This record gives sequence, structure tokens and C-alpha cells, in this order.
Amino acid sequence: MTSEEPLLHERQDAGTLVKSALVVGAFSGGTGLFFGSAIGIVRSSHPVIFALATAGQWFALGTTFWGSRAVIFDAWDVDRMSTRQTIYASSLAGGISGGTVAALIRGRSNIIPGMLVFSLFGCLGQLSYNTVRSSREAARLNSDQLPAPSLLQRLASRKWIPMKSLSDEEYESMLQEKLVKVEAEMAILDEDIAALKAMEKLNISEHQRKETS
Repeated sequence: MTSEEPLLHERQDAGTLVKSALVVGAFSGGTGLFFGSAIGIVRSSHPVIFALATAGQWFALGTTFWGSRAVIFDAWDVDRMSTRQTIYASSLAGGISGGTVAALIRGRSNIIPGMLVFSLFGCLGQLSYNTVRSSREAARLNSDQLPAPSLLQRLASRKWIPMKSLSDEEYESMLQEKLVKVEAEMAILDEDIAALKAMEKLNISEHQRKETS
């Protein structure tokens, strides 16, 4: 194969896809069991049955959604997908899972509403994930561009260290403040010296006047 030929996408094996879908389904089922128990105690006369039914629905939704999403991502080559394509894929997976579970549990009349609702959930979920991921990558790039602080700077940033790490601007500002204070003190000294000289001249003139008198 020459260097100009595109590299073939290595697909995941079915066992890995099924395992990941079951893990997500188990987590979803556990979450559904928790919320189903809380809601069943308040609203249902049979809270245990209500909780188990809710857990089963959430397990089915989580498993079918993640399985469909994984298959679509693998088919479209996740490494080359744009953020918009990931949203399309998650929306499609949400529609598949919502329509499938609605058909199995609530009947054919609920297929389209289930597809629409869970397509929206998949779209919003992927959009939120992409936003958070982009923010983290931007923060990581900014942190990589900044120079790493030295050992002394890291120590000086600690609250229990009686020192502070100063930047060049802070150091220059501190020197300017000290220079202004020194100039003010020198002006006060000049005034005191001038006052002492004036008093000395006055004393000399009075002494000479007394001698002449």
C-alpha cells in the first residue's frame, strides 16, 4: 500500500461494543431504580413494582442508546468526526433507543413521540459534552502556553511562606513607590535644613545687635 492510500479504519469488535452498552445500561438502570423508588413511594400503591419497572425502562434506554451510538461512531470513524457529526450521531442514537423502547413497552403509537423526545435528549447531551470538552481543551492549551513556575515561585505562592513572588511590573511599581517616599523625605529634610539655617541667621543677627548695643 502506498503512502497516498487512505488508512483503513480499525473497527471495534462486537464484544467491546456490547460490553460498553451493558455497562451504561446497568448504570442507567441503577439510576432508574433509585428515582423509581423515590417516586413510587409517593405516587404508587406498589412502589417496588414501580421501581423495578422504571429501572427496566432506564436499563433498556441506556443500553440501546449507548449501543446505537457506539455503532454509529464506529461506522463513521469517531477520530475523523466533526462536533456537528457527533451531535447528529447522538441524536440518531437517541431516536433509535427512544423508538425501540417505546414500541416494546408502550406500543406502536408511541414510537414517533419516543423517537422525537430521545433524539432531543441525545442532541442536548452531546452538545453539552462538546461544550465542556472544548472548554477543557482551551484551558489546557492556555496552560501549556504559559511558562511553568519555578520552585521559588511555587513556594512563594504558598500562604504559609512569609514571602511573595513579584512579577516585573509589580517589582517596578514597588520601586516607584519607594522612590516617591524617598523623594518626599528628602524634600522634608531640605525644608528642615532651610528652617535651621534661617533660625541660625536670626540668632547671629540678634547676637550682633546685642553686642553693638
